[in-house]
Amino acid sequence: MKMSKLIFSSALMMGVVFTNCTKDESTDNQAATQQMVAASEDNSTAEDLYQNVDDQVDVIVEARGGGGSDCPTVTVDPSWDAFPRTVTIDFGTDGCTGPDGRIRKGQIVVVQTAEWWVPAAERTTTFLDFSVDGAQLEGTATLVNQGYDANGNITLTRTVANAKITFPNDDVTTWESQQQLTQIEGGGTPLILLDNVFEFTSNSSGINRNGEAFTVETIEPLVKSKLCPWIVSGIIQLDVAGKTLKLNYGTGNCDKFGTLTLPNGAEMIIEIRRTW
Repeated sequence: MKMSKLIFSSALMMGVVFTNCTKDESTDNQAATQQMVAASEDNSTAEDLYQNVDDQVDVIVEARGGGGSDCPTVTVDPSWDAFPRTVTIDFGTDGCTGPDGRIRKGQIVVVQTAEWWVPAAERTTTFLDFSVDGAQLEGTATLVNQGYDANGNITLTRTVANAKITFPNDDVTTWESQQQLTQIEGGGTPLILLDNVFEFTSNSSGINRNGEAFTVETIEPLVKSKLCPWIVSGIIQLDVAGKTLKLNYGTGNCDKFGTLTLPNGAEMIIEIRRTW
């Protein structure tokens, strides 16, 4: 009888231990998944926001002031005909809504050594109390024209250093990126922006909103068209929390979603720019 009770008690204790281990493993897996999703969303959001700044700068600089709009106000020193020149794009403290529906506040400051399509030209972008939809951006983005490749395509490097995004809920993401870009369409019309399409690779690193470090490597080149605000294709690999996952941006459709493949093979759809 005592032996039966002992066996029952031991089995019960083992069951409790087993149950607790299962719960702990489930909790650990859930936490790891959350870290992976957060890293993927924060990386793609940073990619999107800093790329969007470049798009804004392209339009305003090439339109020599943004086409006469009241907001933003644009000043240039010493003049549009001189290099180096500094272009200050000021959206004001109250901000304004752009054609893409995003609300921008603060200033983007751009220093140019030459027009962007000229070999060896450099364009450095910094920020002063600048935000997009309430997310504040910091850091420095440098675009350098590396000349032409063997096929006659313009090649550039883009370096984003000391990037920091502070979201309205006080979440913070930091980010660094080294990119190699090749213009695959629109090279014959340097003064026309809307026909430009770039293929690029991106090696990035950062710390997600939960304080977890991550790194990013391009598996298949990414493609970005000036006619679409999103990356339309390409695959990246992310390493975070000891796990490796992949994000597929799609096959060419202009949308803000990508497919995230977790280490166990499960797939989920995420927004390229997360909602905050």
